[in-house]
Amino acid sequence: MATLRVEHLKKTFPAIERGSKPTIAIEDLTFEVSGHVFVSVVGPSGCGKSTLLNIVSGIESASRGSIDVSEDGRPARLGYVFQEPRLLPWRTVMRNMLYVIEGDAPREQATRYLRLVGLEDAADKFPGQLSGGMQQRVGIARAFAVEPDLLLMDEPCSHLDAITARSLREQLQSIWTDAKKTVLFVTHDIAEAVQLSTRILMLAPGGRLYADVPIDLPYPRKASQTEVAMAQAELLGRFETMQAESDAAKTEEVAS
Repeated sequence: MATLRVEHLKKTFPAIERGSKPTIAIEDLTFEVSGHVFVSVVGPSGCGKSTLLNIVSGIESASRGSIDVSEDGRPARLGYVFQEPRLLPWRTVMRNMLYVIEGDAPREQATRYLRLVGLEDAADKFPGQLSGGMQQRVGIARAFAVEPDLLLMDEPCSHLDAITARSLREQLQSIWTDAKKTVLFVTHDIAEAVQLSTRILMLAPGGRLYADVPIDLPYPRKASQTEVAMAQAELLGRFETMQAESDAAKTEEVAS
């Protein structure tokens, strides 16, 4: 488990065309994540969710501010689950797992995490022999199997059909509970965030932190549970308020 500290983070992308303005993806973002937590980042398109993950992982650099990811005073080990599983098609499921695992017993470690996502029997199959949902489960098992201190997840259910995504969310709760990792999860789906998270960071347009919402519900959770539905409705209300405030600010800016 890791501690992630983000302080006064700003990310600006340069203007694409002459005469246009630079794009501010993230503006003065500060928060801390630590321990066995599942923290989701939600917000409208273009509010900097994926950019935040890219900066934390080192794919992007910050324009200003600082990010520190540590585990007991040392640099933390990171894992990343992408929107698509990114498996090597010429390798079996097991060989895809072993490609990234280090340690004294990599096969046992790979088998453990494949078992947690219900795919132990698929170890000798190739990715092309699996459904999209099964491939994504392999991708999640592979990310957990590297034993990261902090696991970054970028909308892993976004390309799946509703039934497959529902099943994956339930399995993800199980594997996170068992593996006891720190997770930073990006999603555009508020219902998904409520079902999975111990805490939700809501970003407003321009990448500002609008709300930091704890979700204090027992696991496992199902979308059909009354408590989950009520928490979802409350969060949707905050989202609608945020959107109304954003629209009003844009109208005022145009008028001035």
